[in-house]
Amino acid sequence: MIDHRTAVDLWERYRRGESNLFQPRIYTAQGRQTFAEIQRRYRGEVEFRRAVDRYVGEFERLLGDVMKNDPDTRRADAYLTSETGKVYTMLAHASGRFEGA
Repeated sequence: MIDHRTAVDLWERYRRGESNLFQPRIYTAQGRQTFAEIQRRYRGEVEFRRAVDRYVGEFERLLGDVMKNDPDTRRADAYLTSETGKVYTMLAHASGRFEGA
């Protein structure tokens, strides 16, 4: 859905404060289709929205715990660019979490 190098670059640039990074073009062709489907379902299905919000919230909680003892952000970067982190990126993006980011 999003290739590894793109994910690494995205999060590095985000940390440096760049804006407007989260665009559908960061995803592969199949990823863009999945992103659009997630957006559609997030807007229209209450249970799906709750599940996405839970996943995103739990991932962010875990990431916050990791970052407390991660002075150089290596562990946080590993989480964000893992397969689970890529799912987080897409779900958080599709749910509007990165609006204006």
